[in-house]
Amino acid sequence: MHLSNTSDVDGSKGVPSNPESHMFGLPIVGGTGGLLLWHTVVEDKTLRFAKQKLLDGRSTLLIGEHSSSLACLATRFALEFNEDADSRDLSCKQVERHMRLCLAATTGFRKLVTCSASEPLLAEAAFEILHHSDASSVHHLANHANLYCVDRGRRGELVAALIIMQARDAALPTTLHRRRWVTVAEFMQSLLPVSAYDTLINSLPTLWHVGEDIPFGQTFENYRLWFNHVIKVEDSKVIRAEFLWKYITRGAMIVCKDNQLGVDIILPICFMDGNLSRHTVSAIYIQVKNAEDYKLKVDKTLFDAMNPQHLLGTLSNHPRPIIRIVFALASPEAGVSFPLPPERPPHHPAMFTTFDVWCAGLSTKTFQQIGSDLESYRTLLDRSLKPHDVFELKEADYRHLSNETKVERENLRRNMAPLIMFSGHDGIHQ
Repeated sequence: MHLSNTSDVDGSKGVPSNPESHMFGLPIVGGTGGLLLWHTVVEDKTLRFAKQKLLDGRSTLLIGEHSSSLACLATRFALEFNEDADSRDLSCKQVERHMRLCLAATTGFRKLVTCSASEPLLAEAAFEILHHSDASSVHHLANHANLYCVDRGRRGELVAALIIMQARDAALPTTLHRRRWVTVAEFMQSLLPVSAYDTLINSLPTLWHVGEDIPFGQTFENYRLWFNHVIKVEDSKVIRAEFLWKYITRGAMIVCKDNQLGVDIILPICFMDGNLSRHTVSAIYIQVKNAEDYKLKVDKTLFDAMNPQHLLGTLSNHPRPIIRIVFALASPEAGVSFPLPPERPPHHPAMFTTFDVWCAGLSTKTFQQIGSDLESYRTLLDRSLKPHDVFELKEADYRHLSNETKVERENLRRNMAPLIMFSGHDGIHQ
């Protein structure tokens, strides 16, 4: 099996999609036990080398190694850094020691543009490093000493990406550690609470194409997904149908550009009967909201905005079924809701088949894997709503200041910017 059978421009030829025949996205040839054992040894050595490159020489993460943990997080979640002097120094260190890419630099490094590499091997190494560390990815990030240097996103998309990745990691089979494909059912089972998943697996679609009025479990029985890192795109054109299959070859989930209409995150999924191409790929579309206005009650207009005909450019005569999910992360009410299908069959069948899920609030009632990481998620969601941390500076470098003085300095900063936040201007508006 060779990747020389790659797809042409429109993805009509495709590449083999056998989930057991790939290692880090590359094909494994042969079927004898000895040959597979040889590939396992090679894989272990290759992965160890990737860990050492990512951690500047070591293969495990030590407690207090903030630069190394940030390298793993940046590799998996495509973290972007701010443009202040501290963030620029941090970027330089990541480029120098931790495999971050420097796209451009001006004279004297007055301007430095960097990014994380979309490399499935490095991302797999980062996954294993964080998996065997003393905390989860979200805990590492929420409590990171350099969090103020990281662009946390203004839509809550980073929090959503962490939730999705945590569910994907938990869905990996423990008995087949080397298998990286996850079925859509396994992923949704890992993402949602037990009761919500039981409802979903037996539910009928919200809308359906001709002849596709069948339950979720049967519809997606032979669909799988594979991703271990994030690619943040900067152009709406690259989320169209002819591009989605390419993200699977890189093992990537898609975080859409800022102000993308209708959708924030896309998870490409692959129908496993046939070669990987635009014709065998569908998607899970996710819209993220971090405003308290969106609660447990379903807002149908958000699902309507995730219309694949608008997002993909064109639909085939027999489009693949999709899943649409809304993350209402700031909802004070927690739980999972499902839009009700029409009470009577529509006069005209829909152009596509979709199953819709509404996830409200940050809670184990909504997302199964949150568990003890709830406070870390809440911290990141709260900070995603703020463009800076100036009102919450820890001022660790000013050890000569008492705690009372630090609190007073914080209050004074808030008074300098009155009425921009709910609290902080009481002293000048009695």
